[in-house]
Amino acid sequence: MKSFTFCILLAHVLAFPLFAQKNAAAVTLNSAKAVTQSPKTVLMSELASDVRYFPLETTDNCLLGNECSIIYAGNSIIAGDAQTRSFYRFDKNGKFMNKIGRQGQGPEEYAVGLLFFTDPDNQKLYVQDFQDIICYGFNGKFLRRIPAPHLNMGTGAVDGQGSILYCDNNYFMRKDNPQQLFLIDENGKKLKIWKGYMEPGKKYGVNLSTRDVMYRYGGDIYFKPALENLIYKIDANRKKTLAWKFDCSGKDVDVSANEIDPGKRFQSIAVQQVFESDRYFFVLYVLKNDSFVGLYDKQKKSFSNVIIKDDLAAGFDFTLPGTGLGNQLANARMVGYLSKGKRYSKALLPERKKELDELINRLDEEDNPVMVVVLSLIHISEPTRLDVIS
Repeated sequence: MKSFTFCILLAHVLAFPLFAQKNAAAVTLNSAKAVTQSPKTVLMSELASDVRYFPLETTDNCLLGNECSIIYAGNSIIAGDAQTRSFYRFDKNGKFMNKIGRQGQGPEEYAVGLLFFTDPDNQKLYVQDFQDIICYGFNGKFLRRIPAPHLNMGTGAVDGQGSILYCDNNYFMRKDNPQQLFLIDENGKKLKIWKGYMEPGKKYGVNLSTRDVMYRYGGDIYFKPALENLIYKIDANRKKTLAWKFDCSGKDVDVSANEIDPGKRFQSIAVQQVFESDRYFFVLYVLKNDSFVGLYDKQKKSFSNVIIKDDLAAGFDFTLPGTGLGNQLANARMVGYLSKGKRYSKALLPERKKELDELINRLDEEDNPVMVVVLSLIHISEPTRLDVIS
């Protein structure tokens, strides 16, 4: 019997914004205040018009282990198994299509394979291999090996021009020159480097409880450094500007106090994942043993922690791990949770409820996770609205 104790979906957001926001001021979200208040209940029908539940096909050639990461990429779903260091592609309905790449020592193989990210526009998967990135097509074909100096288990993304942005999550170990962000072309040529922020007089450890987060929205890449309560935008002109701030007053990361001593970690607010759509900004963050889903409504300019109830299919609470594509959110659920979890009592879409009922009845404990895709997030309708490419 297989259990799924760690299943994270990674953020890859490719929507075009409804409004042109030139030189927009950074938005501040008061996370410190939000964690002191009871979360608001939000019905899924208030955010979206449809939801789908479908399993990732389980075959002898594709059985995901206890630790997997899943990227929802619209027409494809990419799953990386951390135990076997294997990558699998499914179609948009969860049908298994093929494996991608292979662990090994050959020129077309990867030795590490823990960090990976995708370019859904061009159907490419990028896999870390020490100081190289191995690029494969979604069809499994090897494309190229790309030199990537200082690549060290941070995170990465591909911009609209095909350039690769990645970070070194141990940049602070080199105090003389803490280079953190690197932009290279598909051949490994350096295009730009940004230094990271270091708190004066702080002592840094190797392992951090916080993480670097990177996502795409509106054709730009957004980057949340592990040790900063800020999100930066890196635009098509390679300009880095401040886009979002987290007010963590009194609960900020103190590297010396919280990170050096393992027993004192997770005592500060730590952002884990982010998803941004045309109207909403979602953030998953933790404090001590609690996790929170924060929701910022761009139209109402309001922020609070929420619990999202699925009143469309009489489904389960939607726990956001921070992933999506355009105006679609996605999540992966363990089979055991679906078998035992509490569902909402009503369904506005009876056909979706029927599909979910039938799915739960035929699931087996050894099956791969089930995808939950929330479709057609509600837009803002105003005269200044631009055409939306879906």
